[in-house]
Amino acid sequence: MLAQERHQQILQLLIEQGTVRTIDLAEEFNCTDETIRRDFQILSDNNQLARVHGGASSLNGRPLLQSFTERRALNVDHKQAIAKAALELITPGQTYAFDSSTTAFALVSTLPDLPYRVVTNAFAVLEHLARMGNVELISTGGRYHPKTQTFTRSDSYVTLQRHNISIAFISCIGLDIERGASEGFEEQAGFKEILVQLAKQVVLMVDSSKLNTCSEYFFAELKDLTHIITDSGASAECVAALRSHGCKVTLAQ
Repeated sequence: MLAQERHQQILQLLIEQGTVRTIDLAEEFNCTDETIRRDFQILSDNNQLARVHGGASSLNGRPLLQSFTERRALNVDHKQAIAKAALELITPGQTYAFDSSTTAFALVSTLPDLPYRVVTNAFAVLEHLARMGNVELISTGGRYHPKTQTFTRSDSYVTLQRHNISIAFISCIGLDIERGASEGFEEQAGFKEILVQLAKQVVLMVDSSKLNTCSEYFFAELKDLTHIITDSGASAECVAALRSHGCKVTLAQ
């Protein structure tokens, strides 16, 4: 890979994640740590990133809040593999909650028309499932946020509390080994925090690009997650660390 290509990909990762680690990029690009450090220095000299201990960050240290449409185009193959693995957990007669993540929507897109209840704050999920005759569909309501296609605020929290949720299927912007799952949108983090507290089981569907990263607002610790489904791109080191914290981890192929 040419240096210019690496630079573009590094900058794209910073837009998505806010921070990147030298060791992760060296593994991803199949090059040495020293090569990545040289890349960081060039981009830093051009005022395109800030160097930090062990890696680099965007100039404000924060990921850009991307639209639903933008996020849906990222890591599509990994999201579809994760969705296929998660689909095995769906059975009739249960109540499932889905957040407004594009990974959750990848699962929703594969759901059969069977008699179960779906509770969601996601416009895309509502729009997709509304055509099905057997699914009982519950909108949490609340204020609509157009960029993320999400309903949030107090109305949605009240609706969640009314339902006996068997499994909550959620995702995140970053999953940190020490602090857990985080979001870049505060109101979405608040919604997920309530959902994690209420659901009997919580399945975090997170592609490998989000592992060992974090965003602005934490909403769940590792102990709050029943099951983590990621893709085969996850490093053995990261998977072992998650399992050492008692997490059930599935690698979707």
